[in-house]
Amino acid sequence: MSALKQVFVRVHSRYEQDQYAEDLERFAAWLLATSYQNKNARRHLCRVQHVLHAIGAAPGVALRADVLGRAFAKLARRWTRCHTASTYTGYLRSSGRLIDQTPAQDPLCSLVAEFCGRLVRRRGLASSTVTEYRHAVSHFLQHMLRPGQSLGQLTPRSLESYIESRSRELARTTLLAAVRRIRAFLLDCYHRGLLSERLDLIDLPRRFRRDMPPRAMPWPLVERLLQSVDRADRTGRRDHAILHLLACYGLRTGEVARLTLSSVDRKARTLTVWQSKTYSTLVVPLHDQTLAVLDDYRQAARPRTELPWLFLRAAAPLGPMSKSAVSQVFRMRADRSGAPISQYSAHCLRHAFAQRLFQRGVGMKAIGDLMGHRSLVSTSIYLRLQADALREVALPVPGHAGPIRGVA
Repeated sequence: MSALKQVFVRVHSRYEQDQYAEDLERFAAWLLATSYQNKNARRHLCRVQHVLHAIGAAPGVALRADVLGRAFAKLARRWTRCHTASTYTGYLRSSGRLIDQTPAQDPLCSLVAEFCGRLVRRRGLASSTVTEYRHAVSHFLQHMLRPGQSLGQLTPRSLESYIESRSRELARTTLLAAVRRIRAFLLDCYHRGLLSERLDLIDLPRRFRRDMPPRAMPWPLVERLLQSVDRADRTGRRDHAILHLLACYGLRTGEVARLTLSSVDRKARTLTVWQSKTYSTLVVPLHDQTLAVLDDYRQAARPRTELPWLFLRAAAPLGPMSKSAVSQVFRMRADRSGAPISQYSAHCLRHAFAQRLFQRGVGMKAIGDLMGHRSLVSTSIYLRLQADALREVALPVPGHAGPIRGVA
């Protein structure tokens, strides 16, 4: 069976008799091979057919990226949230049929790219880490150097002013990581002779482990968030299951994203969690309510696919969620809940889990084991004293003695 017949069960002849039938057939096969469902594949194929006719190019030829972009932009008014342009561009690039005419790179951009390449070769950094280096360094150069300026015009004072301005925008931990990456870039430039003096010798921002205020979300707000999720559709059931695991088991966002179908042992009533932060496996017992939530999601909401991951993306193509996508689920559901929780993040549910166990009298060692901590010092960070707890242990104040008189 051809790919077009598999995608369009009834109206495939409309596409098979088109002058671009061979192009559409190959694109349909690529969509199915990359785990696009038929519903999304049909939408992409219909839009690509309109775009190919609007361009009027000969079938099977390579297409220029700028021509393709203009064609999609002209027709995009008809379509809401059109992702077909990026999808078809990715297909053409993978098949070698995209003529990508990119402008000449700025010298500073080339410099950053070379630095990131050396990070991979020398230190073997992951692509996500290299992306963070590229973002930090590029942001620094764009704000410190005007177009046409060279790297040698940087001064220690300019670096200090940049850190001062960024400190008003970033949290202390994020600022510290960004400055470290910028310092690594400046040291690399000095060793290569691009800087006459060492600008990387500037002091790092101070960070203290216990200087942050409590981050635990009050449990009534957690319950209000979970109850606010509309589980009438598939996405709602998926998001409710994700938030339930975050709040009731204290999982990290990355741990939820890496869960697979085999992680849930229905017979043993356990959940196996791989903790990449500590390179260890955590096995936790599952409550009846949790089993009911997961069963409801798997039976009524999870797409029928052979992919092993428990939680899949809602947008095509099907695939595992990233930890940032799990965080986005919290932000979206928090906004829709109407609860006063805009200042919290998904990680605050992990703090709420630890705080709730502590308030119920569970020992710190048991809390640390449930959260997968190796040291009680890490657990204590999640149990910062709350103002309400301080009021409960406050000593009684003696009677007011009144002012002292007669003192010269």
